[in-house]
Amino acid sequence: MGLPAMTAVVGLVLWLLAAANAQARADEAARIGARAAARGDSDELAAAWARAAAPAGTRVTIDRRGDRVLVRVEVTYLPGSPLRFALAGTATAPAEPTDWPLAADGPPTCTAPDRAGPADPVGCDPAPAPPA
Repeated sequence: MGLPAMTAVVGLVLWLLAAANAQARADEAARIGARAAARGDSDELAAAWARAAAPAGTRVTIDRRGDRVLVRVEVTYLPGSPLRFALAGTATAPAEPTDWPLAADGPPTCTAPDRAGPADPVGCDPAPAPPA
């Protein structure tokens, strides 16, 4: 009598661990999607990033509200099983500005107003000017 009960408990613990893993993957996928959308990737590309990190059968929704991006990842855990249930991960990220001046090679430019080039819009500390 003790062995079947112990088997059931071990099975339940393994099922709960797998469900916790699926939840953690959904949360991480939402964070990945939110970062991608916040940096200016298209919604389709950000959703693809989130789906790549999430368990199979994931639904991704992206909602842009002002300067915030909200990504929700929904997963049906154990679809087709009587033990199935829905999991969801949600992440929010601030949208990054897209109008920064860019240097010739692409990264944001940090220039002081007294030198040639635009004033520093992001408050970064520019490198000292080269000696004349």
